[in-house]
Amino acid sequence: MRRIYFLLLLLISNLVFAQNTANKNFAGSSPDFTRCVNMQEYELLLEKQDPTRKARRDSAVKVINEKIEQQKQDHKAEATQYTIPIVFHVLWNSATPAEKISLAQIKTQVKVLNQDYNRLNTDTVKTPAPFQPVATSFHITFCLAQTDPNGNATTGVVYKQTTATAFSYTNNSAKYPFQGGDTIWDPNKYLNIWVCNLGGGLLGYSELPTMPLDNTYGSVIFYEAIGDSGYLPLAAYNLGRTVSHEVGHLLNLHHPWGDDGGLCPGSGGTDDGVADTPPEGNGNNDSYTYNASSNGATFGCPPFPYTDNCSTTSPGIMFENFMEYTDDNCMNIFTKGQYAIAQAVMSGPLLNLVASTTCNPPNGIEEYLFSSSISIYPNPSSGKFIVSLNQENSTHNTIEVLNLLGQTIVKLNTDKQNNTIDLSGEQNGLYFFKITNGTYSIVKKIMVLR
Repeated sequence: MRRIYFLLLLLISNLVFAQNTANKNFAGSSPDFTRCVNMQEYELLLEKQDPTRKARRDSAVKVINEKIEQQKQDHKAEATQYTIPIVFHVLWNSATPAEKISLAQIKTQVKVLNQDYNRLNTDTVKTPAPFQPVATSFHITFCLAQTDPNGNATTGVVYKQTTATAFSYTNNSAKYPFQGGDTIWDPNKYLNIWVCNLGGGLLGYSELPTMPLDNTYGSVIFYEAIGDSGYLPLAAYNLGRTVSHEVGHLLNLHHPWGDDGGLCPGSGGTDDGVADTPPEGNGNNDSYTYNASSNGATFGCPPFPYTDNCSTTSPGIMFENFMEYTDDNCMNIFTKGQYAIAQAVMSGPLLNLVASTTCNPPNGIEEYLFSSSISIYPNPSSGKFIVSLNQENSTHNTIEVLNLLGQTIVKLNTDKQNNTIDLSGEQNGLYFFKITNGTYSIVKKIMVLR
């Protein structure tokens, strides 16, 4: 009996710490799953495991805050375009074949990231009118890496068979081969996302940035919550928003309620540090809260407006924010304040990552002369590009334009020196020009920006 009692206490404490089981069957939600961990408590756990982490984290926070202040002083109106290469580490056990999710499904997750972070998601129409003025794009293009750490071609997805049946956030086991995980690729060149059977009813967890970046920096995602097409048995989490949420943490975004147990800013509670996300502490003890002593998170998909103990009048809390715990089909907005933080991160702790060229395929040295003879301008462009080939290399060329999913959207066989490629009908973002002459093939990155 003593042993059983101890195990019960251990289980209860784990559930409280991770916030990873809901005790209500929310309408439209899958019970017993939670989006994320308590970021305050998870950071304390990481610092306990590595006493040197706090100094790196403090350094990152200092730089981020300085960058935000500089943005305010500069009154920047222009939007910097960022590119972030991703590598997915898919850990799968042969006893559960569904864990080996397809490349096609992973590509839909990249599509979702590009939509959500550029406000191109089709459900922006669901953003309530009072919140629309603060909604914004982050101007980030995510892509699957095409060059691996050894300079070889890659799909941006690593499949690793494992004997592990489940992985835990408490020991970051997905990131260590000796625990059945997979080694991180250089976090200064790749955004690492591990996909696995994440235990405890948890959909995902991430680390906040440090300076320098830790060798565990990245997100871990439950394999049933990747993308918006494929194997997605959880009805409430089948639109890829778990990854959108977790990447937000990698950009130093916090949960809107501050992970403080339901308190309000000014009354002993913490905040997410974002002025345009309303104060939140959801202690309503209704069908959209965790329990009678709510941790502050909101679950399911409440009706608008939804008020709580911190935002008591309409429009209430911003439960539609991607950093919430609400269902995928309820999320549709990032704010200008959140973008300011992410922009500071990308010009600070992630400066090397956004400068990485691993979105491009490897380019052999024998192709150098061919590559240097080609120019594409203007770049960026609102849609029309000139591909200029010198006279010696202007015959028998094929020009292809590929999107981030590797799909060919334009193909042209040409013998001309100057060729106009019109992408006016395509969305803003990163594209690749692949130019071949029968012997050599090169790829150049271009940006459509209006």
